[in-house]
Amino acid sequence: MGNGEVFKKMKPVSTGIGLPANDGDREFKKKYDEERMVVDTTGFTVFVSMPISALDEAFYPEGNKTPPMTYFRFKIGETPTYSFYFGDSAPSYSLLSSNVLVDSIVIDRKKDSLIVNFGEGIPSFNIVKGKMKWAYADELATNGYFYDPRDSGYEASLVGIAPYNQVNAKLFRDNASQLNEIIPKLIKGGEGLYLWNADKAKAHYGAQSFTFDSTLDKDFLLPAKVDFSNIDALDTKNSYVSFSISVENKAKRTNNYTGRHSGDSSYLVNLQFPGDEELLAPMGVGDDGTTVACGMESPAGRVLKSITPVMKGGDVEQVKLEFRDGSTYIFPDAETGLFTATDKQFPDQMLEGKVMNMIVGIGSPKEQHAVEIATRLEQDVDISKTVMVDGKSQTKAIAWRTMNPSALKVIVPNPDGKGSKLITIPLTKEA
Repeated sequence: MGNGEVFKKMKPVSTGIGLPANDGDREFKKKYDEERMVVDTTGFTVFVSMPISALDEAFYPEGNKTPPMTYFRFKIGETPTYSFYFGDSAPSYSLLSSNVLVDSIVIDRKKDSLIVNFGEGIPSFNIVKGKMKWAYADELATNGYFYDPRDSGYEASLVGIAPYNQVNAKLFRDNASQLNEIIPKLIKGGEGLYLWNADKAKAHYGAQSFTFDSTLDKDFLLPAKVDFSNIDALDTKNSYVSFSISVENKAKRTNNYTGRHSGDSSYLVNLQFPGDEELLAPMGVGDDGTTVACGMESPAGRVLKSITPVMKGGDVEQVKLEFRDGSTYIFPDAETGLFTATDKQFPDQMLEGKVMNMIVGIGSPKEQHAVEIATRLEQDVDISKTVMVDGKSQTKAIAWRTMNPSALKVIVPNPDGKGSKLITIPLTKEA
């Protein structure tokens, strides 16, 4: 605690003050670089520190009464308190009456501001760029707190009577202009004034402050980063990653994957790796750190170098694709949950959707991908050009031409009558 004094009539309301969570391996979602974070979850806690004001020496010429640093704790659902140090034995004291609770906390990282809202009609406690603002404290000490502005010859200061209660608040208010007379009486009675530098306030919180609640964690934080170097890559001869994406944005559809004839407001597409790298170039990171369409120029069949899935509780959480051109792509996006890729055949078209139902499949990736392609094409039937009976297509073959590479592709029934198969016929330039 250092220099300073705890006045005799001050009674701690609790003991044990944990250090504020500032450091850790978690990060805020990028959108909160611009947007405010509004939290009203019970138990969420931030601290604000303020050092001793230079006014303390003027009020107490015989020696400082205010400790060098005071830590104000604002915990949603509880009365705000303050303490002079951290630790299991650190006592804390009420900042306001016990019926006043912290209602919500607003953090604006772009504006470097913290707003603590209370119930009972008490004005919010604000920190903006390191300066404290609190309308509850004024130059008349109306509510037991006195605000001394910067034009006094010192830095702006917050002065509070301790212990805080309605009797002392009235005493302070009624005698604010004669503080030199009442201070000796307060000290003799085991009470006094604390003086804090309101121009050097500092908000203490971090990403770790949000991890005590799973909902807050999910809403405000990116998942913990994964060290893929310690995870085994898939054996892509006998296994593959399969997943669906919900394509809700009509502008992020492609002819190859969402078809030319779908008018739905949303669309589900099944994707697979290895397999879909032939027509899709995920929007990842190049070996120089820039955003690139991964594998865009790689020859078909030699695009992917490795596939590394992250498993948790039997579920696939993230997948890292490494490409032979040195680029990488990790999906779903940690913040948005999206998969995003450029269609190689139609480079002006993007495919983007929220990732769902990711699994690691066992079996031949090539055979499974052929099934996916057949299903995808069957879903893209233009009923105006197809024989339909009872709502079902009776077309026995579906054919289309690809431009790069130039080929004719045909889906025909299997001879055994079970399912269909895809036939690719390469075309020459003269064909």
